[in-house]
Amino acid sequence: MRGDREHRFVKPAGQDLLGPGEGWDGPPVAVFWDQSLLWGLICLESLEQLGVPFQLISGEEVARGALDGYRVLVVPGGWASHKVAALGEGGKVRLRRYVEEGGSYLGFCGGAGLALSSPPSLGLVPIERMSLAERLPSASGEVWVEGVPDHPIWENLPAVLPVSIWWPSQFAVKEAAESLCLAVYKAPGADFQVADIALSDVGERQVAWSRWERRYGINLDPAKLMGHPAIVEARRGKGRLILSYAHLDTPGQVWGNHLFLSCLRYLDGMAAQVRKAIPVIGSRPGGATARAGVEALSCLREARDAAAALISFGEQHLLWNWRRPWLLNWRRGIRGLEYGTLLVVLTRLLDRMEQESAESPPGDDQWCQAAHQIREETASFCTLARSLLAEEKRIIRTGNLTKLGRVNAAVDRLRGELFGDRMNHGGLCRQLFDRLDRFLLQVLRGRVKSEE
Repeated sequence: MRGDREHRFVKPAGQDLLGPGEGWDGPPVAVFWDQSLLWGLICLESLEQLGVPFQLISGEEVARGALDGYRVLVVPGGWASHKVAALGEGGKVRLRRYVEEGGSYLGFCGGAGLALSSPPSLGLVPIERMSLAERLPSASGEVWVEGVPDHPIWENLPAVLPVSIWWPSQFAVKEAAESLCLAVYKAPGADFQVADIALSDVGERQVAWSRWERRYGINLDPAKLMGHPAIVEARRGKGRLILSYAHLDTPGQVWGNHLFLSCLRYLDGMAAQVRKAIPVIGSRPGGATARAGVEALSCLREARDAAAALISFGEQHLLWNWRRPWLLNWRRGIRGLEYGTLLVVLTRLLDRMEQESAESPPGDDQWCQAAHQIREETASFCTLARSLLAEEKRIIRTGNLTKLGRVNAAVDRLRGELFGDRMNHGGLCRQLFDRLDRFLLQVLRGRVKSEE
């Protein structure tokens, strides 16, 4: 990959399928930003393409009552456990109250998982996660879903349509008056794959999935996904929730985006029956318009270039390739999502800051300190990551490599420093991503907190 590769989301021609009267005519929706990063960016891109106005809110602002000004809350993907931590006790109480009093909730993937009753989630719905031993943990790409007839979200939509999934969990749905399945997985789509096995490479021949599963140590048979719920609706108090492990917010997935908009319309209409007169509360922190100076932009360019060089390193060693302009496709046994996320987020961050700096009058460089910290942490992260990837490649040549568990002293040490010992990244990655998460929120708002 060249360091100057573009990582921008492009509006697809198919999005022009939206006809007169099919756009959004409701008030702005709230988007819970914390711990979203890449998944937050794709969600915002799709909202912009659909013409749905939104305000970004943080866990701290939820705890202060910011949700009171909205009928619909959208929660993008990301690790549910990290989102719980970002909300804190006050945010959890306020979010539950918001739904119970008639607010609507739309969650994708990790945002759906945040609402479930399985720890460490919020317990907003009587639905649990399916156990790892039962579910298909490594599915990604296009999949066809079949909707429930007569539900309002399927009005004017095909009964079966393609959406995208990105390594979802699965719902363990029990019969309950408070919940309803809105769509089930029907069939794999064009670029569907499990782990690093693309079904298009396997073809139509009979596959001995049990043999592959013994080798990989995880479920791989797509049949374990088909027929299971992809999208569910639940009630809590006066409120409604739609939880989707399908990423309807994937840019360029035209029918998925249509279903995204249809879910928003339905949820806004349900909330409007209870919350009729709602002032739109801006949730931006007070402070001056943020303008990055030469030094801050230089630091961020160095960070972006370091991340781009790391991605090039992985491409040269055949560890990954670009699957989408914003998503890597990586080899089994190594991490790839974190590395690709780092480059895409830094690129988007820098693009936005360069644009705003060009449009704003000269002023103090309010981003300088944070930009320095991001540059230093990115440099450390990329240096350690190169060493780890080199060790992992050597092991891939000689045997089986898994993402978790003990491998050897060098790999165990580097993985611990970079990611901790769990899939929901810790270590230096968590420290860097937390900083980028806060920084990007302020940049997307175009403002900086006055106390900073």
